[in-house]
Amino acid sequence: MSPPLAVCVGGIGKLPYGGVTMYYVHHVLGLLELGYRVHYVERQNRDGETYDPSVNAMTDRPDFALGYLSTVADRFGFGDHWSFIDRAGVCHGAGWGALRAALDDADFVLTVADPTWFDDLGRCERRLFIDGDPLFTQVAFVTGEGSRAEPPHHYDTLFTYAVRIGTDDCLVPDGGRDWLPARPVVATSHWECGPPPPGAPFAALMHWAAGSEVCHDGRTFGHKDREFARIARLPAQRGGDYLLAASGRGVPRDALAGDGWTVVNPLSRTATPDDLARFIAGSRADIGVAKHAYVASRSGWFSDRSTCFLAAGRPVLHQDTGYADWLPADAGVIPFDDLESLIEGLDRVDRDYGRHADAARRLAEEHFEARAVIADMLAAAGVR
Repeated sequence: MSPPLAVCVGGIGKLPYGGVTMYYVHHVLGLLELGYRVHYVERQNRDGETYDPSVNAMTDRPDFALGYLSTVADRFGFGDHWSFIDRAGVCHGAGWGALRAALDDADFVLTVADPTWFDDLGRCERRLFIDGDPLFTQVAFVTGEGSRAEPPHHYDTLFTYAVRIGTDDCLVPDGGRDWLPARPVVATSHWECGPPPPGAPFAALMHWAAGSEVCHDGRTFGHKDREFARIARLPAQRGGDYLLAASGRGVPRDALAGDGWTVVNPLSRTATPDDLARFIAGSRADIGVAKHAYVASRSGWFSDRSTCFLAAGRPVLHQDTGYADWLPADAGVIPFDDLESLIEGLDRVDRDYGRHADAARRLAEEHFEARAVIADMLAAAGVR
């Protein structure tokens, strides 16, 4: 009897750089470690949705995406079991026949964050959706506007990184649907721990501003640029080495450099999973800035990039979104609200770095291990 089959929907080829790749790959690895066969799928849902590093532009052409996805699939164990549907409806990789056969045979479809729907997904009766962008996803669902509006209608089970949804002080709306709590995952066996090199900087890896702000219930919620402004003076006030790898529109590189940050382009420094691993290994700790929407809504969100730092034994200074409700945050992970509390946290890490580094890896194993977290999610969804 063949092992059970899962179809996993993501966006590896559409945004082909290290952090995004590992976000989706960790889910595939978790499923593989649980004993599932995996057929991986992605689809170009909108015009200009695919980044092509060879021309440094968003495009509809799938050429680079296909080559990159094939390489990633070979490396991480899902081989030729993948499909990429372009804007013309061509199914590259395994092809439509194999994809439809997989959907007919699958125990479930797990769509990770990328707001994807096409009618063939309905061939599988059990469908799970993970919202990785809380508040933005739910507001779109409530208003019926934007690319995030449609998918929740087609999925029986909805998960969200807004772990605190439904609590009195969480501002993320539910839109009349049940949202189960979820968290990012990491396959720790794929991350090596070791001491940072001498002089390693504190590092922040982030997308500066992704799309427009969103209005809900009379308030406006924004992106990481709004929150980073609160800590921009960190190097000037504390001293030391600080590395900012920031992509997206509007990054004020000259001003940040003037504040003492070394500003680099993450699309070159973390272009592949190996590049990402080297970037993290070369850092002393992670400074995890959250989107303004995640902070202001008290969502309980935690960063998938930060889980990679934890798995590599790097302490994480993570902006407070309310995640301390479910994650121990006294060693390995330290919350901060503002510049003053961030400086206090960095001083704590420096005073006892070894303890915080050991605790970081332990938190990754105990709270973010892919196979364990996904097993719990599947049990909550009633599919395992």
